[in-house]
This record gives sequence, C-alpha cells and structure tokens, in this order.
Amino acid sequence: MVVKRLMMLLAFLGILVQPAISDWFEPAPEFVFARLACSNRESWMYWPQYWPDMPPWKHDFPASDEFFIGILHELTGVRVTPDSYKIVRLDSPDVFKYPFLYLSEPGFLTLNEKEIANLGEYIRRGGFIMADDFRTGAYLGGPNELEVLRYYLKRALPERDLVRLDVTHPIFHTFYDIDTLNLTPPYGAFVPEFWGMSDEHGRLQIIANYNNDLGDFWKYLDQGDKPLKDSARSIRIGIDYLIYAMSH
Repeated sequence: MVVKRLMMLLAFLGILVQPAISDWFEPAPEFVFARLACSNRESWMYWPQYWPDMPPWKHDFPASDEFFIGILHELTGVRVTPDSYKIVRLDSPDVFKYPFLYLSEPGFLTLNEKEIANLGEYIRRGGFIMADDFRTGAYLGGPNELEVLRYYLKRALPERDLVRLDVTHPIFHTFYDIDTLNLTPPYGAFVPEFWGMSDEHGRLQIIANYNNDLGDFWKYLDQGDKPLKDSARSIRIGIDYLIYAMSH
C-alpha cells in the first residue's frame, strides 16, 4: 500500500515538472501583421549598431510585432497564432494579400517606381497602412520626415492628401475609447501628431504616427523601459487601428 501511494505521488510530481504547453492554438488565423520591406536611404550613420541587417523599415522587428500579436490575442477576439506576423516586400504582388500593413521609419523612404505603383494600387484596392516611428528633422538633422512620407504618397495618389487628425476621429473609438492623444514620445521632447488619408467615402486608409513610435512602446513594455501609462495607451491605439481597418 505504501509503495502504491509512493508510485502515485511520483507520477503526480512527474506531471508537475513537465514543460508548460501553451493553450494558444488557432487552426484558422484571420489576421497577419505584415511589415513592409521597402527601399530606404542610408541610415547607418545614425544607428551604427544596426549594421548590416537592420535597415529603417525593420526597426523593432521582431519584438514589437510579436508583442502586438500576443496582446491582440489576449485582449480581443481576433483569431491569430503566435507567428501571425511576417515581412512583405512593397515591390512584390504578395503585398496585396494583406489588408493591414505596418510601415516603419517612413522618413527614410527612397521608393522606386515599382514600389510607388504598388503603394498606390494597394491603397486604391482598399488596403490600410499604419506608418510609425518617424519625426521632425531636428531629431537626426535630416529632412522633415512627414514631408518625405507626404511626397511619396502624392506620387502614388496625387488626388489625395494627408490631413491632421484629432481624438474625435472614429479610428480612436473602435475598440477602446481613447481620451487623449497627448503621449510622451519614446524619444525626444516632441509633440506627437496623428495624420491620415481617406478615400472618397471618408474611410481612413493611412494612419501616420508622427513624432511618435508605437512600435517602440510595444517592444520595450516587457522591459519596463517606458512609462506604463503611455505604453498602455499605445497598445489601445494600435488595437483601435487594427479593428478599424478590419471593420471599415
């Protein structure tokens, strides 16, 4: 009897020490976080530590992408898997497979004709782009990065314009109600601005986080590197962007 109880105890302890198995299983994900790979101007003089495999479009990859997918899984009903993120080239026909694209460091764009053509076609087909991680020229001593983005959007869609958005726009109230856009950016003493471009029916198709970097907040949140209040708001804003893109 004692031996039997001992065997049962050992079996129970064996179960306890088994590696944890995630219960996150989704056979049919409905969303993939697609990051745009595109032509960029030289950047190594600003970030020599990123040489040679971290061009501006790749900043914060894969940490921010993984974090966003994980938090999306936890906070919403959107079906994803732990690897529901990927890199897609702007000059590839694959870009049209993804209704939501993440564009990092648009102030470093040097798009070629094929990339410009695909950018315009993607938006005309109804796609949505989140442009993130760019700022005033005073930060790096370069061009005003909003004007760089504006230039290429005008090349791709000459009939449309970027306009300044405020907190009353519906995109900030799709899943969470954002009460203020007054965030402290993760770099520099700048004032974040939110810019957008809509189609002829008023549906927003581009959201640009100027003087801000939501991806940086996502990347460093687990490390406690950024203020919790602004980090939490950055998550809510990002989820609002996604839910808007999927529902409008």
